[in-house]
Amino acid sequence: MHVKITPINHISSPDEITSQVEVAKNPDVEVDSAAIVLTPVLAQSAEDVRDKLIASGISEKDVADASAWARRPKE
Repeated sequence: MHVKITPINHISSPDEITSQVEVAKNPDVEVDSAAIVLTPVLAQSAEDVRDKLIASGISEKDVADASAWARRPKE
């Protein structure tokens, strides 16, 4: 089965392909030799994100400090 690549590099796939997989709005893309591999990114809940932050050792204070740093007045 073939897909169409438009002049502005958009990929258009037939319904036969997209109906067989869970289509993500913004999939992860990898290039493996000469193949382009699209992997669906599933939506995560806020609780899933919190669990990942905790597992990574990032605390609420770390997030607050990072937000304050990012919002500081620029020199």
